[in-house]
Amino acid sequence: TTVEVPRVATVANTSISFWRMMGRAVTLRCPRCGSRRTFLRGWFRRYDRCRTCGVKWQREVGFELGAVTMNTIVTFGLLTIMMTVGFIMTSPDIPVLPFVLALSATALVVPIVIYPFTYTMWLAFDLAVHPVDEVEALDAAIAVEPAP
Repeated sequence: TTVEVPRVATVANTSISFWRMMGRAVTLRCPRCGSRRTFLRGWFRRYDRCRTCGVKWQREVGFELGAVTMNTIVTFGLLTIMMTVGFIMTSPDIPVLPFVLALSATALVVPIVIYPFTYTMWLAFDLAVHPVDEVEALDAAIAVEPAP
């Protein structure tokens, strides 16, 4: 008997540019295949894999730490920009209470708003640094293969 290798397994070594994967990620599409049927199930829930290409979003133990780190970096970066612009625009009489309230609201809202984006962006970064190998591609293909 012959074993038929699923078609998706053959795209393991396909080179997709970092910027293309990141572009897909910021539009909440799978960085690997570009599908909107990605691993996101809702704003805070995820499937184990992309429902189109089968790539796992959690490719190794501790993968979520990267997404959380990316969320923190983006949030702190935005807060830094807001503080700098706010100080420059209101100096020398800085309205402290409105300033603190605006920054606090930003610090609470932004991580929630960008939460799913940081997962797809981190997956894009991880795929650029550690491309899918043949074993992972075969595993992904088997996972999305329709049942007989």
